Amino acid sequence: MTSKTLNMVVLTTIGLFGAGVAHAATLENKDADTQTVTVTEDGVRNELAVATGEVITFCNDGCFITMPNGDRAALSGSESVQIVGGAAIIN
Repeated sequence: MTSKTLNMVVLTTIGLFGAGVAHAATLENKDADTQTVTVTEDGVRNELAVATGEVITFCNDGCFITMPNGDRAALSGSESVQIVGGAAIIN
């Protein structure tokens, strides 16, 4: 096997395994009180209580989130979300 062929095999293998890597959004509560958000993922609604300073991982394959102030957003699963004043800052 030539060096060029070996490199192709390695890159193809990395690509196949890399394609299966799941992403997830993170949610950090920067408020002074615990905040509860509603997350709908795959048609299932869950309420997540997030303590002050806590960072959670959620939304692996896309979801909808409702913030404590009623704002809603669709997430793809790669965002970083912060709760500030009951509202979302999405990066």
